[in-house]
Amino acid sequence: MGRCLVCASADVETLLALGPQPVASHFMPVRDGTTVEHDLALASCPTCGVTQLAKPFPYRDLVRLYGWITYREPETHLDAVVERICTLPGIDTRSRVAGVTFKDKTTLERLSKRGFGHVWSLDARADLGATDANADIETVQALLTPEKAAAIAAQRGAVDLLVVRHIAEHAEAPSRFMAALSALLAPGGVMVVEVPDCTGNLTRQDYSMIWEEHALYLTPDSAPQLAAAAGCAVVDLQVHPFRFEDVIVLYARKQDGAVALPSPDRAAVVRNRDLARRYAAAFPDWTARYRALFENLTRDGRRLAAYGAGHLTCAFVNFHGLSDYFACVVDDMPQKQGLFLPKCRLPIVPRAQLSATQVRTCFFGLAPELEEKIIASNRDYVAAGGQFYSMFVDSARSIRTLLAT
Repeated sequence: MGRCLVCASADVETLLALGPQPVASHFMPVRDGTTVEHDLALASCPTCGVTQLAKPFPYRDLVRLYGWITYREPETHLDAVVERICTLPGIDTRSRVAGVTFKDKTTLERLSKRGFGHVWSLDARADLGATDANADIETVQALLTPEKAAAIAAQRGAVDLLVVRHIAEHAEAPSRFMAALSALLAPGGVMVVEVPDCTGNLTRQDYSMIWEEHALYLTPDSAPQLAAAAGCAVVDLQVHPFRFEDVIVLYARKQDGAVALPSPDRAAVVRNRDLARRYAAAFPDWTARYRALFENLTRDGRRLAAYGAGHLTCAFVNFHGLSDYFACVVDDMPQKQGLFLPKCRLPIVPRAQLSATQVRTCFFGLAPELEEKIIASNRDYVAAGGQFYSMFVDSARSIRTLLAT
């Protein structure tokens, strides 16, 4: 692979090669259709310790095919984030505030309610020149270059506070993207960067964490490297707990160019490298165990079903090569029904087609907090002997409970 996406080190180690994989959001209208695929591999940098994709997918290939696809991020912690922002030295209601994408809207709204009067957000089309009707964060991270950011700052004014939620991990060139964010900041300004905390999934060895849209897989040890790439010093780092993935919120202040930023902590780098290596090394064993389990579950001729036609199901089935054991993917979103999950080509069907006579076991491929609601809406399936488990380790119904029996 090439250089580290964050620190540009040339000594990056590829840990886990998953072969050609599709863009999970590119649902196929016909089973025998074609879809874009690129090699997907996880790597680790020995210099900064950041776990990353060996080669991110080109952003143009990540643009959604369907305008109805949306992504939601956890928000119950945002009141606490705004409280912390309001305590930062140099930040008050007179501060100029900006967001980068639609994901920052609810934080900006909270700040406006607190009396901040100079609040705005980048527009992918007006500010960055995006032309695709479905352009989203994958396009923003690519088009927001340092040069473009400097021009926007010159036109609209550099800001004192920049809110950056769940886009930094998508950046195909993170060092360039972080430099662009810095160009939007006034001297001494603060950026609040929120990213997923991958510590839990790396530790649990849950491979559905890997997503072609995420170039970086950060932990509290490695996330500060984003601030360094932006020429910023970390003033606070908080981890907010959630199911499946916690979130890291990094508060970093722009430094004078003459100020030397601290080098990566070597102990932290070693911890991250060891964690990523164990994660990658365990993949073949988990794959073999899943296949053995599914052979047993389908010995009576009934195949399996997945519930939730999203990137998590796509990853679980495709990475481990499990498509032959599944009959279908159930999804309650009408727009997805009738389409096919990319690569594995499983049909996406409504829950009315979930029949215990044909599918004895159904695996959740969605957030654990939704499981009870879905089971309640599928009472007939359960009453007929159908069983629900989860693909994810962080669930009381995890597939791994079956492996332990």
